Amino acid sequence: MKPLPAIPQEEYQQRFERARALMREKGLRALLVGTGTNLAYFTGYPSPAKSVPRPFFALLPLEGDPVFFVHSGRRYEAERFSWIRDVRDYKELSRVPAELIREAFGERGLLGRKVGMELGFEQSLDFSILEFERLKSAFGDTSLADASDILWRLRWVKSENEIACLRRACWLTAEAYRATFASVREGMLESAVYQTMKRHLEEAAGGDIFLVITSGEGNYDLATKPPEDRPLRRGDLVWLDAGCTVSGYWSDFSRGGIVGEPSPEQEHAQEIVHAITMQAVAMARPGVAASSIARFCERKLDEACLPITSRISGLAGRVGHGVGLDITEPPHLGEHDDTPLEPGMSLTLEPGVATRYGTFHIEENVVVREDGCEILSECPRTLFRIAG
Repeated sequence: MKPLPAIPQEEYQQRFERARALMREKGLRALLVGTGTNLAYFTGYPSPAKSVPRPFFALLPLEGDPVFFVHSGRRYEAERFSWIRDVRDYKELSRVPAELIREAFGERGLLGRKVGMELGFEQSLDFSILEFERLKSAFGDTSLADASDILWRLRWVKSENEIACLRRACWLTAEAYRATFASVREGMLESAVYQTMKRHLEEAAGGDIFLVITSGEGNYDLATKPPEDRPLRRGDLVWLDAGCTVSGYWSDFSRGGIVGEPSPEQEHAQEIVHAITMQAVAMARPGVAASSIARFCERKLDEACLPITSRISGLAGRVGHGVGLDITEPPHLGEHDDTPLEPGMSLTLEPGVATRYGTFHIEENVVVREDGCEILSECPRTLFRIAG
């Protein structure tokens, strides 16, 4: 099997230098990031899940070398996978290593200065408010500022190495769709279809996966329900939304299939929603506001004259979003987000609706390029045929 793409060590060092440039602009003397995708982005440590008993931290100073703080149970992995050579461990569980971090602050001349943390827009910490207060107290008169604008500014424009990971994740997801729809049959339980797709994703990617399924009249509005033990019947539309990770980077797109042959109404709805989606893809160019794509899609869905029972994209509050180390990242393709698109942004585009006879949502993953965009989710957009 072809080796999965990876991010070379030098790219992590380049990210650190770009972060330093933005720190200077914002008057910050350092960034302190905790467990999660920001830490993975800067350290190269494989994307760690939130860990309340054993939180990670990375200190990225404007001057001097970075420091990686880990629980002693993770020290060897940190030394193996991160490019940061100054790894410091602690042993106590369920407490932030405040004194250890304060010591590094003192060495880097950060006490009493302004340090950025993950405090604002779409950021979170994996320790309690009381532990955060204890951390702040250890820093004395050091000012802790929100660094979310710096973090997203760095992360939402992807390098070619990151795009290669996204492209491969999309290819693996497309292969899983093809294999799944080729093997399912009328009468199979919806839960068995779910397990078939899950197995294909896990075997292909070997990383994290995302998967939801719905099928059958009465269920088409339930786009995030768990799989059920209902048999597939002729005429059912089986809709799946799926993704997987390659080196931590997500794919996220949907496809559907029909048990037997589609009705004229099902074919028409699929064609209409696909056309709107591809028009949105054509709009994804540098300088275009995310909100303008959302308004366009909503207007076109209004004009579609389909017997809509719910707006799948309307329920989500957007017609797409950024995708990368998180399956959902800024910018949001919603009427509330006026962010101008930039080359290197990776997005999903997913206007969608439900009707009595199907879920019609043909999501695409794209990368904005200088002269338009590149579609990563190359997989049939017509309805797959499920054998009787």
